[in-house]
Amino acid sequence: MRIALLTDGIWPYRIGGMQKHSYYLVKYFAQQGVHVDLYHMNDSKYDINELEFFTEEEKKFITPFVFTFPNKGRWPWHYLQESYLHSKMMFECFVKQTPVDFIYSKGYTGWYFIKQKQKGEKLPPIGLRLHGYEIFQRGSGAINLYRKYLYLPLMRYLNNKADYVYSYGGGISDIIKTNLPQTINKIIETPAAIESSWIFENNIVINKPIRFAFLGRYEIRKGVKELSTALQNLSGKYNFEFHFIGPIPEEFKINSPQIKYHGTISDAEKIKTILRATDVFVLPSHAEGMPNVILEAMASGCAILATDVGAVNVMVDSSNGWLIPPINSTVIEQKIIEIIETNSNIIENKKAMSVKKVKENFMWNQVILKEISYIRGVIAD
Repeated sequence: MRIALLTDGIWPYRIGGMQKHSYYLVKYFAQQGVHVDLYHMNDSKYDINELEFFTEEEKKFITPFVFTFPNKGRWPWHYLQESYLHSKMMFECFVKQTPVDFIYSKGYTGWYFIKQKQKGEKLPPIGLRLHGYEIFQRGSGAINLYRKYLYLPLMRYLNNKADYVYSYGGGISDIIKTNLPQTINKIIETPAAIESSWIFENNIVINKPIRFAFLGRYEIRKGVKELSTALQNLSGKYNFEFHFIGPIPEEFKINSPQIKYHGTISDAEKIKTILRATDVFVLPSHAEGMPNVILEAMASGCAILATDVGAVNVMVDSSNGWLIPPINSTVIEQKIIEIIETNSNIIENKKAMSVKKVKENFMWNQVILKEISYIRGVIAD
């Protein structure tokens, strides 16, 4: 079987959750003997032609094609134009290559492919994966309204015209079915996944005082503002520690010995060390897809406190954490107090259940078999 994976980059040549998902797709497809024509781009110091983050055996199944993302300036519609031209460049290369059985399109990379297929171009089935569908979720501020106005027509077009639409399941499938009813009969559900190296095999313990952590960027969508307001109110009144991993601006940091800021950490082993010493991982986002950081925290033995957005409810329920509605600082504050006052045996059980759930449902060597099975079925049809 041969597939074309269209993506705006793979980790670590480009940083991001979607890029990391693309990297592992390529890696585990190759491990299963699936040939991957990889259409991607570079944003790093690494020599992308070397594919040095794959084994020699994996490289035998990967044919890379590297593109430079167009730059049309900063006018309001520039990203849409750039995305269209990027997809067109990929298509013009694609039609000159060995035919494939399936096109796996990430984000807007399949735009020109879908357009040409609508015009009658003979192309294999196209599966579209838009990771978060955040545009249909609760947003905040003028920027979110602007994004909806700008991107909603394109998202509807791509979803309605693609042959298949990927979903992480849970709330993401509900969003797709509610807002894009024409796609109901062509949804493919496969979850996000994680590598076995993240699994924490040691005995679960509870810290005293209880230790919380957040990993992510400082942006409106991640709910860091509301989280910080809650922590400001709790600091000095309750016994806990809170650890931030990520680029939190100095002006938004809380001056408290209970709250520690680690800054940006790119070394996975250092992140594992912090998470494995954490009791409760907190992600109070306004909108999400299926955030990999929750899987990393679960695999590290953390109970999870998160907002019930996107496909978070595929990973988190009462057995391994707490789901709260999106989102205000009062709700976050009340839930953190509740967790601080919760019996340590309950938290210990939730931490252990997080590891168990990852092992049973979200390992890449399991999830890739589902991906391959779906694609083989699509090809057979």
